[in-house]
Amino acid sequence: MFPFDPPDMGDDPMEALSKFLSDMGLPEDGDIHDANVANVSADLLRSMMKRFVPSPGASSTNIMWETVRQMSRQYVASLGPDPVGSSRALRQISEAVHLGELWMSEATVFAPVTLTPLAWSRADWIEATFPAWQKMLEPVIEKLSTAMASATAAEASLGFDDEMASLHSALQPLMSSVISATFGAHVGEGLGKVATTTIAGTDVGLPLVSDPVVSLLPTNLAAIYQQDELEEADVILYCSVREIARQRLFHDVAWISPHIIALVQHYAREMTLDPESLAVKLENALPEQFSAESIVAFRADFSSLLFTPDTTQEQQEILQRLTTLLALVEGWVDDVTTQVARRWFPGWEPIAESLRRHRATSTLAGSGVTPMLRLNPSAKEVRQASNFWQAIREAKGVEGRDEIWRYPESMPQMEDLSDAEGFLNRPSDGEDPWNDELRKFLDQDPEMGDAPQ
Repeated sequence: MFPFDPPDMGDDPMEALSKFLSDMGLPEDGDIHDANVANVSADLLRSMMKRFVPSPGASSTNIMWETVRQMSRQYVASLGPDPVGSSRALRQISEAVHLGELWMSEATVFAPVTLTPLAWSRADWIEATFPAWQKMLEPVIEKLSTAMASATAAEASLGFDDEMASLHSALQPLMSSVISATFGAHVGEGLGKVATTTIAGTDVGLPLVSDPVVSLLPTNLAAIYQQDELEEADVILYCSVREIARQRLFHDVAWISPHIIALVQHYAREMTLDPESLAVKLENALPEQFSAESIVAFRADFSSLLFTPDTTQEQQEILQRLTTLLALVEGWVDDVTTQVARRWFPGWEPIAESLRRHRATSTLAGSGVTPMLRLNPSAKEVRQASNFWQAIREAKGVEGRDEIWRYPESMPQMEDLSDAEGFLNRPSDGEDPWNDELRKFLDQDPEMGDAPQ
């Protein structure tokens, strides 16, 4: 259950209220059962909530991301044992990566990955990818927090009596912390869900690890080969080849990661939330009387307000650009892996089909980790991208295919994926305005341009 799904109230609404506070990352007040929450005063509210305000030196942003970390770790822990890869698993992965690196040299011009392969637990994956998630999602949350603060200010301007004004004054300093904790709970459980299905460090198609290392999750891999009755060694080998391809691409094409972040930041800057309209919606969502039942019911309405802002035409274009880039990454990985498998790996088709089904049912879309952002291309888009790269390779060779990645302005658009010949024959028409966002980002953080992703 996501943190925002209204829980079963059962016979004890106070238990549901405690669950609500816990899900938001907020402390549960042991005295709340003794309070007459139906007639709570501003003074009592201040007393109950003062502990929620960040202590000196602790920002609401830090609280949010600590909540994300704790929620994601708790989620994977709740599913049972999460062992670190055994020595046997690590040996299998190391042997598979060594063999895959030898095969890969004929399939791409991008350089080999030299770090020692790793076998990760689900918790290991969360910790290793956490900084990347934080960097991608922070701009969006900052914009949402600003909008909600403006909305509460607009709500105050609508006119309150003395009692309501006092209540609003008590709530105002807490809004940022509540938003942060709410988002942290939402993303944290979503990240935990992804950790239970991802099979490699960058299996979701994003450059989530800072070092170019091939890492697999044996626990999640076991669920695949056991369910489909596949050979364990073959699945590990095939998945190693795919992850080698991704790591070579992300390592050699250093602009991919900052480009993704630049697009997300552009998306966040274009978010439009009308404070007055949001204030009215927030006022309508607030319960007329404070009770355990009404507060728990409010959680779903609050999440809907928080995570479903209107999107502009420009934002839709940004999301399409982002989706196209992610589809091109996965399509390229498909083409490279297919080259290797057809030559060196008899019987690879059932494994490839099993992984396609797994990817279709275990995507970011259903996890809730990226509200408002579409960071997972559809199966159709990936298939189009794979066919595109195959056509480019057949026309220009491996070198010609991989050379396209060298410059962001040379990358195809979504409409090009179904017309590789037209893309190859297209004359250069000057600068791509989307790359201004990448240049701005690199100007702000020049180290990103040099760091291998």
